[in-house]
Amino acid sequence: MHRVINSATEFRIIHVLAMVGCFAGYVVDTSAHEFWIEPDASQIEIGAGFSATLNVGQDLAGSTYSYLPQRFERFTVTSGGSTKPVESRVGDNPALQMSVDQPGLQIIAYQSKIEGLTYTSPEKFEQFLDYEGLDWVLEEHKRRGLPPENFRENYSRFAKSLVQVGPYNPDTSSEDRAVGLPIELVALNSPFDPEREQIDVQLLRSGQPLDNIQIATFQRNSDGSVSRRLTRSNADGLAEIQISGDGFILISAVQMEAVEPDQETVALNGRVPVWQSLWASLSFQLNTD
Repeated sequence: MHRVINSATEFRIIHVLAMVGCFAGYVVDTSAHEFWIEPDASQIEIGAGFSATLNVGQDLAGSTYSYLPQRFERFTVTSGGSTKPVESRVGDNPALQMSVDQPGLQIIAYQSKIEGLTYTSPEKFEQFLDYEGLDWVLEEHKRRGLPPENFRENYSRFAKSLVQVGPYNPDTSSEDRAVGLPIELVALNSPFDPEREQIDVQLLRSGQPLDNIQIATFQRNSDGSVSRRLTRSNADGLAEIQISGDGFILISAVQMEAVEPDQETVALNGRVPVWQSLWASLSFQLNTD
């Protein structure tokens, strides 16, 4: 016997629960994929509105996440000296929709809940490490006496995106800054400065620089093509990002950390992880016109 849905609210709740169920089966497939925030515009006029989607995929293509509070620890917008939570309705997609009445840089930040996966073959683990420039992990994995397969990894996403409201000004109102994510990329000069020749970023872990970490830059050009360029952070966590032309930019880095049995860990599906990966991303849209 089919039950009749009597209201739009009830329909919305059922729809959201269905999406949550779909995501529950999607975790393993998305673990080695990028996660990013994508605003529909990163340079807007004062008083104008913009939206932003939460995305997971590869080469700047994939799926979007709806606004589901049970999936994140933090989803905020920082501007000036204040930070406010994103207040959307459950199930909204795009997950963020807002307008801004004051000039300055809007820093959107997202911290996911901890998720996890089990590597069922050595090949999948090795492919992930090779792609993310984490070759040292394989030797450490063997040194720790860990099995080559059927082991657990926890992972968390820490995404930022920048939106400039009003014209760029060479003062603190247009500067990116650390907003307290456990791992984050900070732009040390504004991508919206018309005089910039490159973008300098710093990778931080708990506020301290991370050195010798692969940093990947993805650029989706106006013709739809996507490029990927690699560099590494130096001893101060710094890297120079070369960007030419306009398009959507995603800067991404992954840090892998060992989890020991005597550490406080989060067991998912009854299995204690032996590794945790932390994914940092920074994104923005560049327009040259």
